[in-house]
Amino acid sequence: MVWKEGQELQAGKYIIGKVLGQGGFGITYQALHTTLNQQVVIKTPNEYLQHDPDYDKYVKRFIKEARLIAKLSQDPHPHIVRVSDLFNEGETHCLVMEFIPGKSLFELVGKQGALPEAEAINYIRQIGDALAFVHQQGLVHRDAHPGNIMLRGKGKAVLIDFGISGELVPTTVSSMHPGNKGFAPIEQMQGYRQPTLDIVCDRRLKNIIGDRTLRKQACMSSQQT
Repeated sequence: MVWKEGQELQAGKYIIGKVLGQGGFGITYQALHTTLNQQVVIKTPNEYLQHDPDYDKYVKRFIKEARLIAKLSQDPHPHIVRVSDLFNEGETHCLVMEFIPGKSLFELVGKQGALPEAEAINYIRQIGDALAFVHQQGLVHRDAHPGNIMLRGKGKAVLIDFGISGELVPTTVSSMHPGNKGFAPIEQMQGYRQPTLDIVCDRRLKNIIGDRTLRKQACMSSQQT
């Protein structure tokens, strides 16, 4: 079930706020960490997946996402979301991450159209640095699009949602979620994976983001999954 505002988790450690987003794989909530008096984000698998025969696979992927972000959080990068906790509430797995106040790049471009060149380049460089850091850790994101880039304060971009990220692996054909249909390169959509190709796909995604933020279009495809 979708939790209601005010619901307490972990014996009152967290209090659920509003729903921030809901997709085919997960639900994200804004919540309050009562001990620290700090806003956080709590992500859970979508309840409808519990009836899917492959639900155990989704849970494993969910836990994998948490561990990958936790690995990156050991040496925090200013442009990558941080994870702080992973727990079970009843039978529901919960991933706790930092709350980033502000809009996504998708929302910003959708509202005001093409960004000034200097602003767009600033965001592109930051996400490029974040992806390079991810690759240095032996990981790949695979889903970097404007909807997964939050803007913190003025001029600071943060890469979120590592739900289909993974380790750089030998050449395989993968049946995993291929990523955002409006942004994923054709090789990724077809499921081909190898270390160099995974990195190239992440870099292509970064270039497409740059193209979409500089051109007068609202990146509407970034919410297709």
